[in-house]
Amino acid sequence: MSYAAPALPPDHQTHPRWLLPLLTAGIVLLVIASNLGNMVWADWVQSRPLGLIALNSSNKYLLMTSISLDLAPMVVVASLRLLAPDPIFFAMGWLYGDRALHWARRTFPGGTHLLDRVHEDPRAVHRVLNVLVVVAPNNLVCLVAGVVRFPLRRFIALNLVGTVGRVLLMRWLGHLFEDQIEHVLDVVDRYQTWLLWGSVALVAALVVWQMLSDRGLVGGLEELEDELGDD
Repeated sequence: MSYAAPALPPDHQTHPRWLLPLLTAGIVLLVIASNLGNMVWADWVQSRPLGLIALNSSNKYLLMTSISLDLAPMVVVASLRLLAPDPIFFAMGWLYGDRALHWARRTFPGGTHLLDRVHEDPRAVHRVLNVLVVVAPNNLVCLVAGVVRFPLRRFIALNLVGTVGRVLLMRWLGHLFEDQIEHVLDVVDRYQTWLLWGSVALVAALVVWQMLSDRGLVGGLEELEDELGDD
């Protein structure tokens, strides 16, 4: 029996007026949390490690906090934080289709190849998503999965397996290199004030650049209403 990818959604659908602001609010909250984590990490990595990964569960923070956190809270909090944006972007892709793809081209310039393949070969995109949803369920991948109507149950199952597996891998690597991580944390503690101010400056500069260039999530947020809003 040959495989047939689901048809792509109509190019323009009308949705409740509250829906897009709700999705936007979710993205804004997650962007704020991520940037806040990037600003306070030098302090929180040792004083509030669980709070840090609740704000931002990037690999570097998972590695640095793995040696000070118990297994269960680390896996639960980090997995929930990593999964938090995925239903938002999946729903955005599912509901807004081509409009979401057009918005994504400017917001995620590194994903052009995947975006091009959505209409050129949706069957191939489905096959690739079986891997990407496990190993790299980032915002773009989740959005594309929604656009091509990737099966919801499969999306949830693969995403859960990949996300929990990623957290466990970071924990294992953290304990494998525990001595090296402790040395890094000693350096962080020694230069904590400088690292805090430097992190704040870097985050501020990145946010300003994204706003001015309309790139990244911060820049893309300004275009959401124009790109996805119903006429």
